[in-house]
Amino acid sequence: MEKIKLGIIGCGLAAKELHLPALMNLKDKFEIIALCNHTEPKAKELSDMLGGGIPIYLDYKKILNNKDIEAVDIALPIHLNYRVTKNTLAKGKNVIVEKPIAGNLSEAKKMLNFPLKYGKVMMVAENFRYRAVFNKVKNIIENDTIGKPYSAVWNIYFNIPVESKYAATEWRQHHQYPGGFMTDAGVHNIAALRLLFGEILSVNAFTTSINPAIGIPDTMSLQFNTKNIFGVYNLFFSVNGLWENKLLIFGDQGTIEVNENNIRIKRVDKDDEVIDANDDSGYYLEFTDFYNAVRKGNKVISNFYEGYKDLEVIMSALKSANNGKKILLR
Repeated sequence: MEKIKLGIIGCGLAAKELHLPALMNLKDKFEIIALCNHTEPKAKELSDMLGGGIPIYLDYKKILNNKDIEAVDIALPIHLNYRVTKNTLAKGKNVIVEKPIAGNLSEAKKMLNFPLKYGKVMMVAENFRYRAVFNKVKNIIENDTIGKPYSAVWNIYFNIPVESKYAATEWRQHHQYPGGFMTDAGVHNIAALRLLFGEILSVNAFTTSINPAIGIPDTMSLQFNTKNIFGVYNLFFSVNGLWENKLLIFGDQGTIEVNENNIRIKRVDKDDEVIDANDDSGYYLEFTDFYNAVRKGNKVISNFYEGYKDLEVIMSALKSANNGKKILLR
């Protein structure tokens, strides 16, 4: 099939380190024909990574006037997502926009009207929906391997120093939108939890700030429930002396332990079953899904509704932490 002529708006970390490797592995499906960044050095750096010669724009409205561009990959600080996505769709371009879908829930809700209004392919780049590890775990659960799941605990303990490239961003350090790392990283894990267990029906959260220099808050403990399970999700970014990313899923006949890409099924009187998910972080399948939607008319997995619901859970958790009350989600 014909390649999609793609423009990229935002040439920072997400574009260079997350999207570009997948797009380079999908050269039979995508041709990057234009780049845009509000500062020229970042755009030129990305152009050089592509071999040079890619046209560069400093104003995103000008790149949208390029009639050869069929689709746009928006990889901007999230408070810009709503406005740039809206203007891109209005120009008749298909859109894949980095998560979270928007900088706040009000703008995210408005974006739910975009599919009907603009009629283009639109997708949130939530790679966790495409990650092999979570889709394998979902299959294990659906195959009744551990019986009926009743609870889950996900502990993520990192230490992000202030000099880290991930912390050294204006919108995190100066709190330009609610939640900082809790929002930006948290939607990933909420997407995975919703993939595995369905809609989250209520949240009760606690937050604190251990290192304000990397954003406020930087630590959250979230209690949640779905139709069939209750769980705890801990996201700590200022932990000293420990680095852990472990998801435990408890069933009435066994337990699933997920450490990064490694899955271990534990049952009484049976040897542990170990599965290496061979996880590539999901970006290849994410962009393949986008391509198939544009070229074949398929429905995307990570649509705007899913992006909205992920953000709704995090925003509700932050609200719960602020007012000390359990929040019921619709």
